[in-house]
Amino acid sequence: MHPLPPGNPYSYITKAQLHPVDNSPWLGQAVHGPYRRPYTVQRVYTTPFGVDVALCLNEYDKALELEVTEMLSTPERPAARRTEYLRNYRQLLRLHRADSDGKATPQTHRAIQRRTVFYQQFNYARIYVETALLEGVQAGDRVVTIQGVQMTVLDPNAERCPGMGWRTHMHLKVTPQYREVVDRWGWHHGEGTYHIRHQGWGLLPTLGLV
Repeated sequence: MHPLPPGNPYSYITKAQLHPVDNSPWLGQAVHGPYRRPYTVQRVYTTPFGVDVALCLNEYDKALELEVTEMLSTPERPAARRTEYLRNYRQLLRLHRADSDGKATPQTHRAIQRRTVFYQQFNYARIYVETALLEGVQAGDRVVTIQGVQMTVLDPNAERCPGMGWRTHMHLKVTPQYREVVDRWGWHHGEGTYHIRHQGWGLLPTLGLV
């Protein structure tokens, strides 16, 4: 496993830049993600966190998702780290549960720190690419949620985080066929301010792919 880069990882993320891997063997591949959802790989980007991240088209939802390439698989190419990652994640949840129940020992805390590094490596890589993609968005561009809700950007800089400097809110207008969805969000006239949570699986520009 590659170590995390030195220093605060968010110092890298808030200055994120896209570095496409134009010769990646994953490009154009029909793959399955870690939870067996089918995707087609549209772009691949390298990150400072030692792993590449794929921008994947979810044909069923007509949405775009980010996933570390080591979590992708084809019938001929099993995922390099899927089993290890999911096992680590389950163990991390178990350890945190023991901690919250007051049953943690010093060994528990050391195990949490060790297993968190693995989890954060993949998570930070996705957030890095997500941040870089969102920083490239301009007024008039189209964006899509992980559920496939498409919208047009009215103001990409509705709000930025004072500390991080990254975009935290965009003012968007929904594509008419998704009007009922945003009505449930409390948006009036099909437009509103969207909160960007920077979790690595949120809003993304469509890039003409959906």
